[in-house]
Amino acid sequence: MSGADTSGPRPKGDVLDLVSHSSLHTERLGERLGQAARPGDVIALWGELGAGKTVLARGVASGLGIDPEEVTSPTFIILHEHVLGRMPLFHLDLYRLSTTDLATTGWQETLESGGVTVIEWPDRAGDELPADRLDVRLEHIAETKRRVVLEATGPRSRALLEGVQAHVAGA
Repeated sequence: MSGADTSGPRPKGDVLDLVSHSSLHTERLGERLGQAARPGDVIALWGELGAGKTVLARGVASGLGIDPEEVTSPTFIILHEHVLGRMPLFHLDLYRLSTTDLATTGWQETLESGGVTVIEWPDRAGDELPADRLDVRLEHIAETKRRVVLEATGPRSRALLEGVQAHVAGA
């Protein structure tokens, strides 16, 4: 991740542990994710309010060739579809939902649509969350500094993580 703390990324098998020093660095990490993503990939963004989840989603959009300025938090709409890139981006925000409300959102269809699905507040999905996904945990360290831990949960997400690791190592 250009400009991020690349002296200390610590890959541990299916985990990559990084430090982002600004929202720009977080967005660039998202861009690397978008560049490495394949149709059907699912990225689950975990973190408290203001941790940088939407910033990272903007980066994913950029990596997919979608204007990142079009990506905003979908909190009140739940799902934003962005289709003008090399593949569609489905950006979900489950913050206002309970697990029982999920069926009415059409979110399962996005998982099978051949695009990349980014989910904010994935804990709201409970057992419905796809088993093979890349978990990205964003944690405040300081005002502009974040710890970002990427963890693969299966073979598909492992390939995505390896693609990101290759970008980070080459930065």
